[in-house]
Amino acid sequence: MERFFSTYRFLLWKQNLEVLLNRIRENKRVLFSFLALGFVFFLFVLSYYGLEFYLRNYRIPLVKLRKVVSATINKELGKAVDIGVLDFSLREGLIIEDLVVSNEEDFSYNDHMLKVKKVTFRLSSYFKESPTVERIDFYSPHLVLNEDIGMRSRLIEYIQTSRIKDIRFHDARLTVKKSETTLVDWKEGWDIDLLRKNKRIFLKYNNGWFWVPNTTRIKGEGEFSESNLEDYRFEFFWKNYPSEEAILLTNYLFGANVQSAVVSGEGRISANLNSGFVLDGDVEFENSYISVPFFEDYLLAGFRFREKFHFTKDSEEREFIGNDFQIKTQVLSRITKETLVSRKIEFQIGALEDIFEHVTDISGNVRYPLFGELHGFVELNETGEKNKWFSVIGDVTGSEIKLDSSLVQLENGNLSLKWKPNNEWDLKIDAEIFGKPSHLFGFGSSDWNRSKKIDGSYYYPMSSKTKLSFQTTELTAIDWKPLYEDWKKDTMEEIRERQEKLIPEEYFYQTKLYKYFLESMNFDLGIQITNFFPYRGSKSLGESKGNLGVKDGRFSLNLGLGNLDSKVSMVSYFASKTPNFSFNLYLKEYPWSDPWMNLCGIDVKPSNVSIDFSFNSIGSDYYMLHKDARTSYSLKLFGVNFREGDLVSKGNFDIKPLKSNFDMEFTLNRYSDLDYLSDVVVTSDTIDLKGYGNNKNGNYQMTLYGLLGETRGSFNVSEEENKCVIK
Repeated sequence: MERFFSTYRFLLWKQNLEVLLNRIRENKRVLFSFLALGFVFFLFVLSYYGLEFYLRNYRIPLVKLRKVVSATINKELGKAVDIGVLDFSLREGLIIEDLVVSNEEDFSYNDHMLKVKKVTFRLSSYFKESPTVERIDFYSPHLVLNEDIGMRSRLIEYIQTSRIKDIRFHDARLTVKKSETTLVDWKEGWDIDLLRKNKRIFLKYNNGWFWVPNTTRIKGEGEFSESNLEDYRFEFFWKNYPSEEAILLTNYLFGANVQSAVVSGEGRISANLNSGFVLDGDVEFENSYISVPFFEDYLLAGFRFREKFHFTKDSEEREFIGNDFQIKTQVLSRITKETLVSRKIEFQIGALEDIFEHVTDISGNVRYPLFGELHGFVELNETGEKNKWFSVIGDVTGSEIKLDSSLVQLENGNLSLKWKPNNEWDLKIDAEIFGKPSHLFGFGSSDWNRSKKIDGSYYYPMSSKTKLSFQTTELTAIDWKPLYEDWKKDTMEEIRERQEKLIPEEYFYQTKLYKYFLESMNFDLGIQITNFFPYRGSKSLGESKGNLGVKDGRFSLNLGLGNLDSKVSMVSYFASKTPNFSFNLYLKEYPWSDPWMNLCGIDVKPSNVSIDFSFNSIGSDYYMLHKDARTSYSLKLFGVNFREGDLVSKGNFDIKPLKSNFDMEFTLNRYSDLDYLSDVVVTSDTIDLKGYGNNKNGNYQMTLYGLLGETRGSFNVSEEENKCVIK
């Protein structure tokens, strides 16, 4: 049986072999063609590698070229050069791997200007005595440019004047720095092609397939002349592009400091002898964080808008469009003896809340919920006259203005501000402040001088004359307490920060606030309040009048608080290195609603207060004013009691009289962190005490003598664990 199967397999194999041989005989011409083709391919590969071997080892002196390349770059740029590997292939030409060019004359600071993974040079011929470079390819280059403008010019000039037909960058990254600021920083690699044709250089660039959705992309193309830097044309397109990678260009397009944004849109730029320089386009900013012009401590956060722009050599026109606003700006330059600039802004804002809901301070905690409409225009022109450098005209109107803040409540506001050609202006504001009709109106004039700083740059101090009047039917003092508490909180934070960080004092007359605005200010504000209320529910104290003035480096405020001889005044002479400041408050049986002080864990809440308070100090900031402060006051509290307090008696006397209403007065003088109390007087129908005391860090101690109930003697009052211990 086994022998039978062996014979069968042999016959089957023989049959298959005969079939194969028959197929070969039938297709022998095709088979020989494949064999010939394979032989030719073998000869080609052998010739290719043979020629490459010959050129690498006998024709092209790689060792000498390595030295020549290093010496040439070092000579042209004055920079240290390091070449990793120098090689050659027929396909890529001359190859340089791991090329590094330093920013210095050596590598001691490890500061690199250029890093390239690989550079290939394709030559015009391998057999000429002086072959030319036809094409250069840079793979994964990273170029870092600092403030060396000459270096940038030499690189651009080299691209223009060299005869290389084709330069290509694959996965290129660029970083441009100025001091500590990064102006350009490509996070993703770009592909850039430079092709020379008909005495022009054509440019194409992109960082990936532009059509892919939800990606960060940029692309563009253009051309420029070999011989003239002022002859070029480019188009560029952005999609979801982060502004941080080209912050200098983004700031230029927007006209202010853009911290971050996502940009989409397109633009075109061109220049030639006939039409000159032109740049226009249409872009959209999303999730923008923008410093508010002239108010660097505030941001537009998470803002979205569209911008159309058109720039020429002498003008910049921008149009910003949002959900319910349109803002146009125009900047024109004209040359007389020097370049003078004219600026114009037109705005139609139908909903201020669409903008101000994005306004915040740098911390991001403070919001400004402003509502209403604002329309108008303002023109600011440089005249060339030193003492009247700017000419301003404009007309601004606002309606239904509302400030919904926890600090100040303003609603139903209407604004009218008109600037006349002679720099005079009229202002009128009607609104309800805390629900009470109020009016601010007046007129004034403003002029700006041009002055030169020590460094040669200019600044423009303002000299102004202002006459305003504020009128309101009612004012309730307690309504302004949240604003005072917020100011107090910020003040204490600044004092603490200056103490901890040892921030030096700045002379006030050297600050921008003084130099730009206060040095030549003449300001007068009259205040008239028909009915003044200490707190809600209290009786009117009658009419209040006052005045706030700034003139000749002196600030003063005087305000009567009703018709009970109560008043507040502030005076400061600030035109000095360390301005002096004084604050005085005089209240005569002034109605009171809040606790005045905490004594032994008890909120002492008087019905009326009489006080003669004085604060005097010198300094340019809150810390110095606090440090050098001299505070004193005489105080009388009416109708206070210790009914809610924990009184502990350590003697043979009755403390029940302290549970009933009594009057308390004393004089306080503050030195450093210790308050001295003198002329202490406590009186009621059953109390007649006098004495002295002190307060350190909120802990009061008093020594009193006289009559307490039916006991006459000397009493010591001290605070222990929020209890009043009387001995």
